[in-house]
Amino acid sequence: MTRPHRSAAMTSEQVSYVTDPPGHVALRGVRLLTNCFAWLGGIAFMVQLLVADGGLLRFPLAVLVAIVLCSWWLRPDGDSWPIAVVEGIAAAGGVLLLPVPQPVIAFLFGVTTRRALRGGPGRFPPKASLASLGYVTGLVVSITTEVRARHEAVDIDAVAASLMPLVGLVIGSIALYETVRAVRFEEDARRTVAAVLQASPVGLVLLDDDGTPRLHNARARALFGWDTDEPGDRKVPCAHGADITRCAEGCRDAHPEPVEVTIGRAGVLAVHAVPVEQVSGPEQTLVAAVDVSKRRRLEDALRSRAERDDLTGLASRAHFLHLVDSALLVDETAGLLVIDLDQFKEINDADGHQAGDSYLRAAAQRIGAAIGPTSTAARLGGDEFAVLAPGHDAQEATRLATHLLSELEAGPDLVIRASIGIAVATPGVGTAELLRDADTAMYVAKREGGGRIRLFRPEMGERVLARQRDKADLRTAVHGGQLVLHYQPIVDLTTSVVTGAEALVRWQRPGRGLLGPGEFIGLAEETGLIMPLGDKVLAAACHQAVRWHDQGRALDITVNVSTRQLATAAFLPALDRVLATTGLASDRLTIEVTESVWADDAAMRGLMAVRETGVRVALDDFGTGYSSLSYLQRYPFDVVKIDRSFTHALEDSGRTAGVVRCIIDLAEVLGAHTVAEGIETSEQADWLRRAGCAFAQGYLFGKPDHADNWDSQPSVSSSGCAVFGTPDER
Repeated sequence: MTRPHRSAAMTSEQVSYVTDPPGHVALRGVRLLTNCFAWLGGIAFMVQLLVADGGLLRFPLAVLVAIVLCSWWLRPDGDSWPIAVVEGIAAAGGVLLLPVPQPVIAFLFGVTTRRALRGGPGRFPPKASLASLGYVTGLVVSITTEVRARHEAVDIDAVAASLMPLVGLVIGSIALYETVRAVRFEEDARRTVAAVLQASPVGLVLLDDDGTPRLHNARARALFGWDTDEPGDRKVPCAHGADITRCAEGCRDAHPEPVEVTIGRAGVLAVHAVPVEQVSGPEQTLVAAVDVSKRRRLEDALRSRAERDDLTGLASRAHFLHLVDSALLVDETAGLLVIDLDQFKEINDADGHQAGDSYLRAAAQRIGAAIGPTSTAARLGGDEFAVLAPGHDAQEATRLATHLLSELEAGPDLVIRASIGIAVATPGVGTAELLRDADTAMYVAKREGGGRIRLFRPEMGERVLARQRDKADLRTAVHGGQLVLHYQPIVDLTTSVVTGAEALVRWQRPGRGLLGPGEFIGLAEETGLIMPLGDKVLAAACHQAVRWHDQGRALDITVNVSTRQLATAAFLPALDRVLATTGLASDRLTIEVTESVWADDAAMRGLMAVRETGVRVALDDFGTGYSSLSYLQRYPFDVVKIDRSFTHALEDSGRTAGVVRCIIDLAEVLGAHTVAEGIETSEQADWLRRAGCAFAQGYLFGKPDHADNWDSQPSVSSSGCAVFGTPDER
């Protein structure tokens, strides 16, 4: 049976053919001719029966032929066994009745060819063979009757003349049937191919040798934008032109990899051409097209993300280093600027990461606007930026850096300070070396206070290497037990009793001896080691205070804490753990800070939280930094320490003596005790006692020393200022 018409219509709409295949055209012609001849033969056979001299038998036979013809008319695509039987009877009767077999052969032609053209395995040959069998039966009966009537031998020539047309008819019918089957198989294959083409997300086009699409699916029409119905207007483009068949690069000749073609503004197709050899004609080409626009956009997005910093939009570190590599290959003269924002960590810690990100974006915008079109800016990471300036020598790179600093600081509402290091490429220098030199120069600028520019010089590298060794050695010292604590006594000037001790850290550095805090505390803050270092000092000092208490010495302990320590959220929990572990009462511990704490909001919050635990707070070096009465009033301290620069000048300046009295009186008004530092003479101690200063420390009472050596400290001179030990121990 044939396919439903609706399915064929759907297929023809989904997959477009330029022309019907030649087999289909020929088969339609053959079907028309055979139908016409079958009707003519059938009618002629019926007429021959009616006019034949066969008596009444001719009428029933003519009726049988008429029935067959009516079935052809009423059911052109139908068939049944009764009709096949009728055909066989009509054929047998016709042979017996008619004087010549030609009318019967014509009838048999119509019967067999109709079934060969329209029937499946159930119609041909089983049903068609009944008519042929009737013909043979009639012929045998006719010959037998004639032989008996005439008593003559069988006329072989007459028998051959009657059978040969039948044999030819059978052979031709079988050939026609197989041809029809082949055409139908081809039709099924076309329908299968059409279904595959329609279901495929790939645009498929079959081109002839002239480049005209012979077959294509709807996806191909959509991808190539074929709105016209004229085959000649449909072209398959390639990367090198509007027609792949005329590409001089050979895109039609089965490239191993697809070629990408831009369609419209944003569409990108991957086109792959494969030759298709033909048995009966010139070679054709199958073109497969895939829409890779989304993939291209994703690739572009990934490439952009790889090449651009997400936060600032500047070049990423990896892409920037690639650009430096390329620049050094093309031009041996190139300037590299490394820019580090000053005080970014303080801004980030105090105001949060969102404010820090806004700060970085503002800095990036100003850097990008200041460098000009020939240079490239990048964010290397954190608050560190870089600028590549091809063709810039040292003088030009320095001018660019100066302009950059000016632009960064020029904001009306936000002033951005930065340190810039410059390195200029020399013949043979690589990217890594150039970046290292610029980073070294930036580091030097930052160490010198920031907000400045430094051009790399070879001796800088030596200093940086030494600094790196210092960092590594300090890390070993913090975690390897090279840090030791010395304690300096704090004396009550009224009773001359040692009431406390200040813990002072020292570094027992191999090969360098004992180093004071001034030589490594700054390095510890710079590297972040100040936190573990401070935790070790605090824990050791509290343990020592407890040991003294167990020995009968009721000594308070004072520990210096850096502003950066206080600004971290981990300091207060660490303090609580130390007090809980050692058992030291919180009011016997004093945390000593400098006036720089007022410049750090996070540190001030941490300091106030410490004070709420009962730990006392001392303000060191009062009067030398950010002194402010409003700060003292808003954030009261338990102890105010008078800096040694004032106590040393007591004997030289009456103005200094007046300032010290003011500090003592101010502390008394605020409810704080005063501790004078750097006392070296009895006269200084006597003056401070008369002025109302409560406590003092200095070489007069004892130098900082290990706790084990306190009992061997010299006693104080006859002025009676102080001696070591508690009243019971003196």
